[in-house]
Amino acid sequence: MRKTALAASGFALLLALTACGSESTPTTTNTAAQQADTKPASSLFNDAQELVRAASARADEAKSAKFTMQMDIMGMQMSGSGEGSFEGTNSQMSMTMQMMGQNIEMRMVDAAIYMKMPAGQSPGGKPWVKMDLNSAQAGEMKGMLEQSQQSDPRKILEVIQKAGKITKADTVQLDGQEVSHYAIDLDMKKAGGLGGMTEADLAELPEGTIVPTEIWLNRDQLPVQITMDMGEAIKKIAEKQGEQVPAGTNIGGKMTMKYSDWGAPVNVEIPPADQVGEMPR
Repeated sequence: MRKTALAASGFALLLALTACGSESTPTTTNTAAQQADTKPASSLFNDAQELVRAASARADEAKSAKFTMQMDIMGMQMSGSGEGSFEGTNSQMSMTMQMMGQNIEMRMVDAAIYMKMPAGQSPGGKPWVKMDLNSAQAGEMKGMLEQSQQSDPRKILEVIQKAGKITKADTVQLDGQEVSHYAIDLDMKKAGGLGGMTEADLAELPEGTIVPTEIWLNRDQLPVQITMDMGEAIKKIAEKQGEQVPAGTNIGGKMTMKYSDWGAPVNVEIPPADQVGEMPR
């Protein structure tokens, strides 16, 4: 069960903290942006692909946002906050995470990742470690990097576009503003499984494993909140792998992302050179 929980948390982290330097984004066009302009705020999408095209076009235009994240899977709690710009190789990010009682600060700027580890855990005695994203070492650690980089909501939209189906759409109030709210069934098999899973694990993923997902868009069709509930999926995968789920176990599995200040400037500073060591090989 622990292995399954770790895989699930890896998938959540991949979605929540996926690399903003990636050039891969959902398919968008100028037409999608124009349709978002003309679509009344009270008019709701009934097709996940149409929703993703409009929201992604808006995110492409805004290029930056602030975000917060909370996740709890099998008692493993993680939260974080930060800001980032989503501009391919020119992307920047700063984020602070609280995980298992420890704080980790991360910055991505100029094609490098800087991580400030908890006191006493940084190699070389320097508070920051650096990894060049174009280095061979980064290539070897691709999986870890995918799960430890910047929060780009377009990547979550990409997964919804690939494997999501809208089951409910309505207009609600969220944090003092009127938003459009969508409940979506996300098919994990079509989405490619959980972060950290091997191809063999993916082959064992039960058909029809659904992760209930919700997304809230503001009047500009920009995401302001996304939730995913992986509790039932974790249970199914554990049972498929022959792991026992004790009765009454609180699996948890919910992740919540919030976005704000779309389009605000982002300026991430490189830590002082004398405070930075190289990531150990």
